[in-house]
Amino acid sequence: MRQIGAVLMIVACGAPPGPPKVGLAPASDSLRSSWYLFRTKYLPAHKAKRWILVLHRPTRSLADSLEALGVKVQRIYAPEHGLFGDKAAGVHLGDTTYRGVPVISLYGARKAPRPEELAEADAILFALRDVGVRHYTYLSTLAYVLRAAAQAQKPVWVLDFPNPHAHYTYGPMLDSALFSFVGLYPVPLVPGLTIGEYARLLVGEGWVPPVKLEVVPWEGWRRRSPLPTVAPFFTQPPSPALTSLAAIELYPILGWYEGTRGISVGRGTSQPFQQVGLEENPNFAPETLVLYGYTLLPTRFEADGRLYKGWCIRKNSTGKVCPDSLFRLGFFLLRRFRRAYPSEESFYLEFFDKLAGSPRVRWMERRDLLIDSLYAAFQVPPEWLARRQKYLLYPD
Repeated sequence: MRQIGAVLMIVACGAPPGPPKVGLAPASDSLRSSWYLFRTKYLPAHKAKRWILVLHRPTRSLADSLEALGVKVQRIYAPEHGLFGDKAAGVHLGDTTYRGVPVISLYGARKAPRPEELAEADAILFALRDVGVRHYTYLSTLAYVLRAAAQAQKPVWVLDFPNPHAHYTYGPMLDSALFSFVGLYPVPLVPGLTIGEYARLLVGEGWVPPVKLEVVPWEGWRRRSPLPTVAPFFTQPPSPALTSLAAIELYPILGWYEGTRGISVGRGTSQPFQQVGLEENPNFAPETLVLYGYTLLPTRFEADGRLYKGWCIRKNSTGKVCPDSLFRLGFFLLRRFRRAYPSEESFYLEFFDKLAGSPRVRWMERRDLLIDSLYAAFQVPPEWLARRQKYLLYPD
């Protein structure tokens, strides 16, 4: 892909392998997984209890595994995207059943379990694989479940899962005026925590009422290690559009386009969150670029019945996410799209501030500051680093 003279050569991104098929087999008993540790260390003493489960596509097979072990499952709760992970972002879900067990949606008419439902059980097992970004709604579902458990005086076990953004923290602290389901607490865009560590933070800081919490770690993992590959936890996508590690790694800088006009991140295509484009505009001519450790390849794609022109994004090296590269790239792309949009004044939607966490991101970007200045402006304060440190379970 290159620009030759005045002719822009544009090719489509190659399609990545599709996500593995979902089966009904019990979850793998990897000796390091949080599930294995829970099953062998905790469950024997609590096997006679009546359990409530909070599950989604990567962890759905835990319901089958517990049934096979003779454990009574009273009810299953499902977050955004549903138990099977087949519902698009923002789609409200109704209740259903799974193998005779009621499945209650926590992304529809309500966000939290009801006290009378929790009264029917003795304990709660929360097993959602998060991606390490504040506005990914599983963190809010976790908070609502902990609040409800505290009210019902039920203990909660949280199975922990590593994520590729747990080794660093970056972004504006969420402004209290912007609290919503895409951010309930004053944490950075990337908190630098696993979901189990985030649960410890919520309880330890008193952000949820006192509740008996047990976080079951992923044994042996280090923050700068690759993600585990245990099936189905890390072979099934955590949500329909995050079908690859590359997409999850780019999510912190591409997720905020849900709060802009005329931009698609490729939902519904073969490469969601690996490409981003502006609705077809003859005055916008993306070029091949290599910057900040990434290669941007010009592409056109169709999504939502519209044509978009933009870039496929490829990281130039293997290894962990480098935040100074990732977010410099993010600010660069945001500026290019804002300038190319027909009306710069209406490019940002009100929702953008909730995703970014502060109106300062929008205000400062529109001032056309240097990219390095933008990046430096949203380093996390020392107070957050000290607070985060108290709840870490894994070394670097």
